[in-house]
Amino acid sequence: MRFLLTVLVAVVYLKLSVEAANITYNVISVTESGHTMGVLVGGKTYPLQASETVSVLHSGTAPSGIYNYVKLDGSQGVVEQESFKRQLDKLLEATPNEFYNRSWTTQHVPELPTLLDELPAIHRSNSTLHRRDQIATLYISGDRKQLDLMHSNATDEVKVPVDMHLIEADRITTVNDATIKLVGRSSRWNPKLSYSLKTPKHQDLLGFRHLKLRANALEPSAIREILCYDIMKSMGLPTSGASYVRVILNDQPVGLFLMIEPFKSNWYKNEFGGGKKLKHGQGITYHGYGGPTDLSPFADRKDYETYYHIVQNPDKKHGPPSYDRLLDFIAFLEDAPTTAEDAAHTWNKHIDVESVIRSMVCEIIAGFQDGYLGNANNYFLYDNLAEKRFTFLAADFDNSLGAGLLKMADTWSGNYTQYPGFAIRPLVQKLIKIPAFKSHFEHLLLKAAQQLISPASTNPRIDGLVKMLRQDVEWDASLPRMNKGTATYEDQLGDFMADKDKMFPLADPETVKDVVHRNRKKLPWDTLVDGPTHLLSLTGVREWFEHQSKAIQDYFEHNPPNSL
Repeated sequence: MRFLLTVLVAVVYLKLSVEAANITYNVISVTESGHTMGVLVGGKTYPLQASETVSVLHSGTAPSGIYNYVKLDGSQGVVEQESFKRQLDKLLEATPNEFYNRSWTTQHVPELPTLLDELPAIHRSNSTLHRRDQIATLYISGDRKQLDLMHSNATDEVKVPVDMHLIEADRITTVNDATIKLVGRSSRWNPKLSYSLKTPKHQDLLGFRHLKLRANALEPSAIREILCYDIMKSMGLPTSGASYVRVILNDQPVGLFLMIEPFKSNWYKNEFGGGKKLKHGQGITYHGYGGPTDLSPFADRKDYETYYHIVQNPDKKHGPPSYDRLLDFIAFLEDAPTTAEDAAHTWNKHIDVESVIRSMVCEIIAGFQDGYLGNANNYFLYDNLAEKRFTFLAADFDNSLGAGLLKMADTWSGNYTQYPGFAIRPLVQKLIKIPAFKSHFEHLLLKAAQQLISPASTNPRIDGLVKMLRQDVEWDASLPRMNKGTATYEDQLGDFMADKDKMFPLADPETVKDVVHRNRKKLPWDTLVDGPTHLLSLTGVREWFEHQSKAIQDYFEHNPPNSL
């Protein structure tokens, strides 16, 4: 009986061993003409086949074991191979979707601490679009001639139909009949361009119809903007999710991008309605677009239509779109109470003051140079119909954490009243006169300096991002750029300076010149992350946090926050 049992166990073991002998290998890579992909296992090469629908994904079966991926010529000879060996962590029937020449597929990256609970208005959906433990690959396919036309006319609005496939470690999500176009203002001058994606009606990508691919061409550390979105989230503010993607356009690797959600379409139900239709409907959203859009009144109503953008129309029930709500709010600001006993209550009937105060703290601790304070730009007023008042929103943070056009000494002096724009922006200047608001703002600013942007809080997050991104930053820097236009950023900067008072009135001329200088001076990535850079227009990211955290705490040590 014992012999029979031993034989049965041996047979089962042998059967399992045979079944586990072969696994499916999956690798993402662009191949040159005449080349294919393969996997090298135990000194033997096994061919992989490109997917018919996602041509950059190659799969095939081979024995389980220590392996690496290779590129093969027409005779199945190895012409290139990964310099490292791979091994599955456990017995699996298939590998994850792995990216060629990346030594990792998923890894844990620490988050910033949560400083505040979310604003009561926020009810964010549970979308899994932004997975923080990996870099997804976004494969976009479309007509080559139309895409070339788009890249050759970077300042034009050229839309191209495309199919897109988001390839993650364990899944592929496909959207057909989407559109792609270029986005941004100054970003269109850069060799590396930013893109906007839109899905067709009744389709979405994991809950979202509109997405931006941020190139961050003038942000060489590659981590500033995601850290700013982290800060917004930690402060409990409504904001976009953010994650990194590797973008491949047809057979051309384009680079590493930050994928974010613009304030359009179903972002509102995802942020305020848990992914469901908003019970009270969706209101209008106004965009402060720089220069004169600081919420000061205009003499001519047409100027509001010229300078402020409506980025999201109200739903049909609350339309058509108009500037009436914005005009009403600006009129309120002109005569807003600052000394009356019910001043705070009156303010909160017009705007969620907590959303403003928290946002201004973020602008200062993270140095949002192109935000409301620094440039009356990249802020939004959303008419939140559930609360019958505005909610303050902010986005686009590439000019932050010590990068930008403002005089650096003023942005990280620690004295918030010295921060560029603080003394002149109507919303902040009126609000800060109310003792309760000023006290809350100062206490929150100090708390954020102590607990959110201190090196103890930020360094683990930065360390994790650096580990995650290092190979992709090197890959991105090696790629040819897509902008086929002849105008350079330096050329356009001359036009910018000639029209500075309209585009960026508070920009410091010497700092602006330094932007051109730094574009020609290639600093090591670790220096860009850590500092010091010895540049007027750019600090290291760690350098910013360490300096700003200490400067704010030092300021309040000598000027304690008011207590009520």
